Amino acid sequence: MNIVIANSVGVDTNGYHMVHVPSRWSLGVKNHTNCSYYPWELAYTSSLLKRETNHKVKFLDGVLNAWDFDTYIQRLREEKPNWLVMESSTRTVREDLRLAEAIKKELKTKVIMTGQHPMASPEEVLKVADFVCIGEYEFAVLDLIRGKNPKTIPGVYPNSRGKLPDINLLPFPEDDDVRRIDYHEPNCRFRQIQMYGSRGCPRRCNFCAAATLYYDQLNWRPRNIDSIIQEIKELKEKYPEMEGIFFDEETHNIQKNFNIQLSQEIKRSGLDYLKYEAMCEYISLDEEALVEMKSAGYYKIRFGIETGSDQVAEQMTLGKKHNIKKLRSILNFGKNIGMLFYGTISVGGLGSSPEEDQKTVDLVYELASNGLMQEIQVSINTPQPGTDFYNSCIEKNLIKAQVTNDNFDGNGHVVVEYPNYRAEEIQKKQQEALDAFDRGKEKVDAKTFIAIAKESFKSIPPNSTVLVLRSARLWMIKNIITVMNQYRKSNVDLLGSNSIVEEFESNSGIGRTYNYGDGFFSLETIEPHLMEQLRSKAYEYVLLPMANNHLEGYRNVLDVARIIEPKVILGVYPEGNVCVINKIKEGPMALV
Repeated sequence: MNIVIANSVGVDTNGYHMVHVPSRWSLGVKNHTNCSYYPWELAYTSSLLKRETNHKVKFLDGVLNAWDFDTYIQRLREEKPNWLVMESSTRTVREDLRLAEAIKKELKTKVIMTGQHPMASPEEVLKVADFVCIGEYEFAVLDLIRGKNPKTIPGVYPNSRGKLPDINLLPFPEDDDVRRIDYHEPNCRFRQIQMYGSRGCPRRCNFCAAATLYYDQLNWRPRNIDSIIQEIKELKEKYPEMEGIFFDEETHNIQKNFNIQLSQEIKRSGLDYLKYEAMCEYISLDEEALVEMKSAGYYKIRFGIETGSDQVAEQMTLGKKHNIKKLRSILNFGKNIGMLFYGTISVGGLGSSPEEDQKTVDLVYELASNGLMQEIQVSINTPQPGTDFYNSCIEKNLIKAQVTNDNFDGNGHVVVEYPNYRAEEIQKKQQEALDAFDRGKEKVDAKTFIAIAKESFKSIPPNSTVLVLRSARLWMIKNIITVMNQYRKSNVDLLGSNSIVEEFESNSGIGRTYNYGDGFFSLETIEPHLMEQLRSKAYEYVLLPMANNHLEGYRNVLDVARIIEPKVILGVYPEGNVCVINKIKEGPMALV
């Protein structure tokens, strides 16, 4: 029997590329960002079926490979699956159901669907799918494949989910049909592989699909530390180029002893030369654990800060997770020991107003300007179907009229509107939060950045023709322009999206701005006439501001840089130092 485990369709009929963040949200962007998150529960399901059955099991990821419907259906025809197990979200469900329906009709394939949207709307999905699995679904899928009576299997709708599975009974997740190192998060500074040291969360934030759909019960379970260490060793052996691990689970640090013991074992195993990053909650992190983690190679911690408003925090049911005093304390301590921090923020959550979300904007500026937060993610708090937030919005009639599933992307669209806080105001507040971060970073980092860049830019002869790509936050672009003007005596040109005209129209250090339209950098978005115009300028240098040292997430930008045909492409790091980018496809670089 042939079984295909499949992530969603990667490109929809409108040309939007899908980006999934496991269990939390998904989005579509008009051009591919080279950003891919490891579909961890699908991957565990695949490896479990390979271990426990004698069937031919194949793992396919349409998101990673940017497969549209036609490409995906052809791959399925090649595999001829008897069973298709597919994960879907509200943003992708239209294309996913289209694919499932086509393969059922053509090959008589049995379809199991799971993920955020099928769990939230099983009856809708069952118009196409044969089964919907809810909660942590690995063992439910295994039982279905084995032929057990669906009516007796916990986690197969309409049955309730079963007991929480022992995650230590699972094999290591899929790494045969995909290369785990090909999945990446561009904000990981190093080439880190996504991994999971625990599962679950004791909180029930009303916007989180994990809290309300995947786990339901308030829980958190760590893996055996020996197993985590063994997986790190195996990954490093398989991928020598791996520079570290990103623990991108819901919450890495619920038990202090777990983090201390894991850190100690990392050191004992000689793995502390690797770079570790983790998604944590600040309320459960204390100084002792943070020191131990820093000594083991943890260099950056991500916190779900969510909001600066106590009122919104209460409505979002953040509970004990929200404590701004504790946040400031742990950030200050971390700064003193050299730890970096990444804050995830949202606007427009339940209870929001312009005044309450302004508190979040103010908090962002405070943390950034005091050097307490080095990176930021600002999302529009989106009521994903199935969450408590969504149910509250339905009850209070807060969902905008004429909203489609494609709008539930957590970033580009606002689907909720309050009586005194309109959708366009929420979107504006998101930009204000990003601007506040830029102003804060400019205040605290400009002097250091300029000092380093002054030296590292010496390889650029004065009066060179230079084009800067707007591929990083505004504060960094401004400082690059300052250094080029003051120390290289060069006015620079700038290429970026529509917003650059407004951002830089008053900057005297810019010779000309080139506007390629909306979205992210991509060859497909830059019109041929604009590309020809850029080539005709015969730029000596193209500067590519970047947040990591491995180029993942910048491949499309690099494609654009290479097509412009400058003499030299220089990557610029957030500290102000530069690197020469030699080969685009392989990505090797040499520091100047």
